[in-house]
Amino acid sequence: MTNSVTTVYLITSAFGTYIAYRYMKIFFDRTEIDKKIEFASYLLYYFTMCLLFLVFNNPIVNLTSNLIMFFLLTLNYDSTLKRRLIATVSIYMILMTVETAVVLVMQYFDVSILSANSDLALIAGLISIKIISYNVMLFLSNFKMVKNDIKVSSLHWLSIFVIPSGTLISALILITKVNPDNLTGVIINITILFVINVFVFYLYDVLMKSYDERMEKALLQQQNSAYLKQLEIINQSQECLKEFRHNVKNHVLSLKTLIDNNDNNAASEYLNSVFKNIDFSGGYSKSGNSEIDSILNYKLNKAVSCGVITDVSINVPEKLNIRPFDLSVVLGNLIDNAIEAACKCKEKFIKLSVELDRNVLYVSISNSFDGKLNYDSGKLATTKDDKENHGMGLSSVQRSLEKYNGAMELHHKGNTFYTDVLIYNKVYEVRPF
Repeated sequence: MTNSVTTVYLITSAFGTYIAYRYMKIFFDRTEIDKKIEFASYLLYYFTMCLLFLVFNNPIVNLTSNLIMFFLLTLNYDSTLKRRLIATVSIYMILMTVETAVVLVMQYFDVSILSANSDLALIAGLISIKIISYNVMLFLSNFKMVKNDIKVSSLHWLSIFVIPSGTLISALILITKVNPDNLTGVIINITILFVINVFVFYLYDVLMKSYDERMEKALLQQQNSAYLKQLEIINQSQECLKEFRHNVKNHVLSLKTLIDNNDNNAASEYLNSVFKNIDFSGGYSKSGNSEIDSILNYKLNKAVSCGVITDVSINVPEKLNIRPFDLSVVLGNLIDNAIEAACKCKEKFIKLSVELDRNVLYVSISNSFDGKLNYDSGKLATTKDDKENHGMGLSSVQRSLEKYNGAMELHHKGNTFYTDVLIYNKVYEVRPF
């Protein structure tokens, strides 16, 4: 094996290590790992595989060492033994399938300019295997996002084919131009192409993460607004009670006067006004659960201001094992959708029921709507023209429900739309893909 082939092998192996890391991201969650230990493990993987290849260069040794090293890499992530084994075998089978396919294609076409030089053919094969493996990994990563209801633009789908494919074509063209005088330059150019691919999709990942953080920040701001509204309602209620206690002597004297005069009707009306003042809360939900009450009172206040008739039934304990953030995502988005739909109708109504039964939280919403629905690939989609900035609500709800093995059902009858949700009241835990 010549020095040029060895050099290309070391470069493509570094790229292959990055590909292995990206495959692991598909199978495992990385939110609670030590990034330094993870980086060191992949560095050790790279040096170990290169050393074994240079010393032995034996297919059996390569096969065995790859399987063992892949399994050891899975120890970075919190998962079950079954999942580790499935990930190890799956990743290796994908890489082996790509390698076999590349070898068969090169043998079938027998490109003359490469077949005349075994070193060039081997270099072309090494580069092709890594780039195609990279392409498959990008495709699977995007497929995972689609499965999780994360919107992936058509431009990004196109880019995962165009960028790596363009890299492969450029690298093969460079190889056809290689000669002893420009070999070093060709290897440097190919390395730069690999690095560009890594950074392009790394930047995309950063942008996606930034987008998710902005979405979460917006939801937290909305939740804070709901809490402030609930605090305002509580303060108003306390002020009314304080005023009543201050005037209780006057109320008693007034009632005594009415009773002494046998004016029972006036006394009854006076008592009704007193009870109304005592019972004042300014809210629609009075369950005692601050998270649910704040969300519902904040949202339904908007509905009433739009002229929507509300019918609310809440039966939940003061504390749930569902994160406030997820409650805000589920209830906030569903009620927003119901309010928006009801406000467009002549007959405006929303009926809402939230109750905990046998440790399962049931949410049932029915609302009037104008009868116009938009479906995309069998899924309910936004009816707004700006689809890039809308239509994310139900996807967010679905992702929150999946954390608790929850479920959501949407259906309609006539001009009434129904949303039924169940969420298991369990402690939140991160679930890997």
